[in-house]
This record gives sequence, structure tokens and C-alpha cells, in this order.
Amino acid sequence: MDTFNKQLREAGEWVSGEGLADPREAKAVRAGKNGVPITDGVFPEAKEFLAGYWIVEVASPERAYALAAQASAAPGPGGAPTNIVIEVRQVMSAPPEFP
Repeated sequence: MDTFNKQLREAGEWVSGEGLADPREAKAVRAGKNGVPITDGVFPEAKEFLAGYWIVEVASPERAYALAAQASAAPGPGGAPTNIVIEVRQVMSAPPEFP
């Protein structure tokens, strides 16, 4: 991942990225009565989880897909490519301003 992050920076495509804590530390939160937080969790049985994210600025969706494929092929235990699923989403723009 360090090499991949360095390549993104050198290409001028890096905007932001962070790794996230283990899902066993996650809580689902919703507003309860009078806005008091209600938490559920922990949910360690989940098969899929968000391990981290990158925000990149690229010229086309195809470039984002190519970067996702490169991240997917990161080596896992024993050095073999993991081929994990990488979800690609566009960052939402601001809502329109109303007069």
C-alpha cells in the first residue's frame, strides 16, 4: 500500500486516504429520543468491511477503475495477489443552491 500511495502522489492523483480500525471496533449509531445517540454493535461476523479508502482525482472513470484494479492486486499473505473487491464511487458534488 505504501508503494501504491507513493505512485498516486507522484502522479498527482492523490487527494486523501486513510486506513480504518478493525470492524470489531465499529458501532452503528442512530439518533434516539431528543437526538441522544443509540449504538448497536459490535458486528464482527461481517464478511465484508471497509478497511480504508482513497480519494483520487483522475481524468476519467476508466483511470479510477485501473487504480482500483491495481489496489485489488496488492499482495496478501505469502505474497500472492489478494484480488479483493474495491468499490469505486464518485465523490458527490455540493447540492444546488436555491435562490
